[in-house]
Amino acid sequence: MISQIIAKDNANQWDSLPKGWVFYALKSADGYLFMGVSARLGARMHAFWEKAKEDKVLKEMQDQAQVLDYQPMPDSMSALIMLKTMLMEHHPEYQQRLRLWEEYVYLALDSHRFPFVGIQEHSNDDWQYLGPFRSRFFVADVIDTLSRILKLPACETASYPCSKFDSGICRGWCLALAPAGETPLEHDLEKLHDLLQESFVHPQNGILEMVQKERDQYFDNLEFAKADLLDDEIKLLKDYRDWLNFLYVAKDLSFESPQITIAGGQLTHVRIGGKEYSFPTDNPQYRENERLALPLAAVDEMKIIYDYIRERAYA
Repeated sequence: MISQIIAKDNANQWDSLPKGWVFYALKSADGYLFMGVSARLGARMHAFWEKAKEDKVLKEMQDQAQVLDYQPMPDSMSALIMLKTMLMEHHPEYQQRLRLWEEYVYLALDSHRFPFVGIQEHSNDDWQYLGPFRSRFFVADVIDTLSRILKLPACETASYPCSKFDSGICRGWCLALAPAGETPLEHDLEKLHDLLQESFVHPQNGILEMVQKERDQYFDNLEFAKADLLDDEIKLLKDYRDWLNFLYVAKDLSFESPQITIAGGQLTHVRIGGKEYSFPTDNPQYRENERLALPLAAVDEMKIIYDYIRERAYA
């Protein structure tokens, strides 16, 4: 294990930390404060110190932290195994108090309820939930992009119809919520349901390929500025498709070897160094509307396991 003394007022102290997967631990004079894994330890520590300016619990831990221990690992699964075994042996003081996933969000859909598409911090209501996603801004960009392409709802006010309908950006699906009025076919909420499912829920919906084709046409016509504008959009749609593919299979992932057992997308048993460890898992009773919703606290572990199994399948 490599140790680095923490300088309280040195903003550049994390710049030399290694790239690649590591196990890390923050320690005080009395013992371990917090443990984690990261592929970008320098960025993680910078984020901790920056967020401590607003987060009282994080600031409290920061004030006590004297040493950063870290161990470079060959891959993410090795880092995860070390984290879970170390947590079982040491029980760091702030491990349960610092919820790194507390800013993760779900994408929520309901074709018969205004605002039809939204962002929520939990999955306790009756919307159809997808996620969680690690960035609220990422989900907002996905909603904005798909809504613009297909003229779907991306409601920003509590009143409707809004200026997006007046300017033709949205087809005005909200008009179907007016019980006294007749609604033309283009405002039919069953049609909206099908469009929301096709655009947000089905990974292979062809939207990414359509944007890529448009980008290639601009490029072939030497309209490079227009082509460049679509590059960020293409990356966004690729990242969304990749995460959606993960959500579809995460709960069903299983694997067993002489060293590890994976069930329900989580690490349940490890045999290492002559010891055996059994870990509790977060497996709630999912409702039908949570078919693509994972537990907030378990999603990072499930993503590591998903990548590990997928890499083995293609090895």
